[in-house]
Amino acid sequence: MLGRPTPADPEIASALFSKHLGDFWATGIPDRKGLGRIQLDCLHSVIAVPAVRANDQCDWYFVRLGAEFYDSFPPTAAFVTPKDWSDATAGGRWQPTFGTLPPWFGWHPAFNYPDGRPRQLLCFTVTAEYYMVDHSPSEETVWTPGRHTVAATINRLVEVLGKPYYNKPAGEQ
Repeated sequence: MLGRPTPADPEIASALFSKHLGDFWATGIPDRKGLGRIQLDCLHSVIAVPAVRANDQCDWYFVRLGAEFYDSFPPTAAFVTPKDWSDATAGGRWQPTFGTLPPWFGWHPAFNYPDGRPRQLLCFTVTAEYYMVDHSPSEETVWTPGRHTVAATINRLVEVLGKPYYNKPAGEQ
């Protein structure tokens, strides 16, 4: 069990985060999946992810990944608005809805964290937020530095934003 995330050395975290993102992009997988990447600063990138509905309609989402705790812990992750990269509001266009969810994933558009601040929670073992709240993951699913990288987080997001899980934007009637 990892415990609660503690801040990483920013220089080390940014170097590892950048290397791991670069390594992942070099595989060609992000291009094949239609992903985009926007570097915000040395500790944050926004990943543009196409979400595919059951009828094959595509909606775009933007997920800000952060290396504040990387790579002792996974990256932070939040759906953001493309206007200013701020956290997407619950019930708005830039947060998704899901039909069914895989057993490894939980989605909480507005979750009350232990610090008392409500914010979204992408709840799976390859996000830092998962470790900020009480969970008891099995040993084989716990984030392991050196074995897991930011690529695991992105791949899981791509999976859940596709068929059969993704439904539509929260703000759509």
